[in-house]
Amino acid sequence: MIDLYNELEIRLKTPEVGIRHFNLWEGQFDNTSEKFPYPLPAAYLEITREDTSPLGDKVLLVKSNFTLHLGCKDYRPAKTGAKVTTGKGILLLSQVITAQLHGWQSGKFGTLTQVSRRTVNGNGYLYRVEQEYEMSYKDYSPQVEREKVDGDKVAVRIE
Repeated sequence: MIDLYNELEIRLKTPEVGIRHFNLWEGQFDNTSEKFPYPLPAAYLEITREDTSPLGDKVLLVKSNFTLHLGCKDYRPAKTGAKVTTGKGILLLSQVITAQLHGWQSGKFGTLTQVSRRTVNGNGYLYRVEQEYEMSYKDYSPQVEREKVDGDKVAVRIE
């Protein structure tokens, strides 16, 4: 998931998308007033589910679901450059992010599929939307292996 986080941050902070702040979700939009402690537009990643199943001795298949929480007061699309200050701005931002991410495949993880999108009530002048994605990838990182040594003692070995 660290690789996914890093690659999403790079992809969303491009001039074509225009996200200015990217972080992990901890309810930041729920705890703000009209003044925000971070630059907008902002995107937050919330990992909602992760299932694993073995594919062999040292490979796991990981299925992940995550939500991108998007928020903005206004949005300036890269194509026109005109600032949109109504609720339409978050819809434009959502559309641009969908175009950037849906069907995207990195060398480190499988194809991202957007499964839903919903608008959320914002605080003050904040407009919000949540987009849910799913993907799967193969994890080749070291796995913990336990084996008995000298009777009842258990040794833990990382391969």
